[in-house]
Amino acid sequence: MLRLIVILILDYLEVCGTRLINHFFNQHEWPQPKIIGGYSTPYGAYPWQVELQANIGGWEHHCGGALVSETIALTAAHCLKNLKKSQLRILVGKHNLSKNDKHEKTYKIQKILVHPDFRKDGPHSHDIAVLKLHSANSKGVRFDSHVQPICLPEYHTNINEANWCTVTGWGAQKQDDMTSLSKVLQAASVHLIDLETCRHDDIYGGRHQFILDSMLCAGNLEGGVDACGGDSGGPLACQINGKFVLTGVVSWGDGCGKKNRPGVYTRVSYYADWLKQSIFELET
Repeated sequence: MLRLIVILILDYLEVCGTRLINHFFNQHEWPQPKIIGGYSTPYGAYPWQVELQANIGGWEHHCGGALVSETIALTAAHCLKNLKKSQLRILVGKHNLSKNDKHEKTYKIQKILVHPDFRKDGPHSHDIAVLKLHSANSKGVRFDSHVQPICLPEYHTNINEANWCTVTGWGAQKQDDMTSLSKVLQAASVHLIDLETCRHDDIYGGRHQFILDSMLCAGNLEGGVDACGGDSGGPLACQINGKFVLTGVVSWGDGCGKKNRPGVYTRVSYYADWLKQSIFELET
């Protein structure tokens, strides 16, 4: 059993955080606009992106997520509020919400693990959850040119070594208007903002939710670069040492792209040990 686990880990490390389809931002136009009205992506450029759909009178877009193995995806805990696993499903290889994509496949949810401290330290705290995909052949997702997992960080992963970071999703193009979801997956480059800055009184200091060490702020303090409604649960992917690492999970913020109101993400490296334990329990 131990040998099998080691082999699986080595296989995962070989394939995770890689992609066959590139997406280069025009650095002369950086920072990019927020995902609302942002840049459409080439199909397959973010092969770890998944769509979480909910059945509330019919299947519809609900949140984003990130594929981290053949059977495991991560999303935000708040995306699962008041929903049963039978009301949720995961789509991999998804790009255009208005049609079926060539590499698209749909999976039911077999198990859900929400972080046990979700909302313990404020309404947006510990906003992370693990989903196990239900697969008829028990082997899970088959990776291909347009479907690949993203690497999980270690607790000690230094995000300051990131070459650049990108947030992706199909979120609203107009604030507070969920009818304005983007049909095609959007992406935006974002600055990582240190916690001390994010805790300033004129940013997120003195609010109902303190900026915890388990959170990460990213965006542009001048505004205009952000995720928005419908992007929740999606990945903040940072390229570190040549591989894309799931650095953040879209969690919360004050509006979309406002000045001094960057996006706040769940810092994935903070939960490295919990994720390893949870994934091991779900996959064995």
